Amino acid sequence: MSIETTRIETIIKVHLAPELRAEGFTGSGRTFRRIRAGQIHVVNIQGSSYGGQFAINLAIQPLAVPDVLGNAPAPKKIAESACEFRRRLSESGADQWWRYDDQASLERAMNDATKVYVAYGRPVFDTMSMPPSPLATMKVEHLVEGPMEFNGFGITKVRLALVLARLREVEGRIPDAVSFATYGLEHAINAFGLRSELERIAALSHSPPNQTS
Repeated sequence: MSIETTRIETIIKVHLAPELRAEGFTGSGRTFRRIRAGQIHVVNIQGSSYGGQFAINLAIQPLAVPDVLGNAPAPKKIAESACEFRRRLSESGADQWWRYDDQASLERAMNDATKVYVAYGRPVFDTMSMPPSPLATMKVEHLVEGPMEFNGFGITKVRLALVLARLREVEGRIPDAVSFATYGLEHAINAFGLRSELERIAALSHSPPNQTS
């Protein structure tokens, strides 16, 4: 472990980690996770490969659906990069990095980043997990209407349609699942890897009803 990594992780323990642990996150080093309302929430501190700055990544993975790699989500191990919903912590929506030159400026930067998390990151997680969460209330019409602000999380409409189709299927809301899958198929021009799963869910509308004797 480099001196740079040790310095950052020591400062995380002092400033950001206590706030996260108070909200139910567990973890160490640069990655913290919790389960909230059927979702895995991940906070990851990303250092620059050149040193001297860091950013904070926020991620959400619904427990009921596979992660971006197609695996069942592992609540204690999932990486931020494997989550379906990812974004950068930011005050303005821009790609925000905190710069530092020495120990004192690193302390100030992490303290400032912690304040930004409390003011902006915490509400983002709350909006996505507490009623009325867009993951529970969104309809296919919202995708059709045009550009969509999904709380700053970067995800394509086709990918979002797949995630929501899977969620609606698990919830037993089959007509909604079919609607999202159908939308995804209509717009999956280059998303060849998603088509088979979208086709499977879209075909649920043609599945014969269960018969009981």
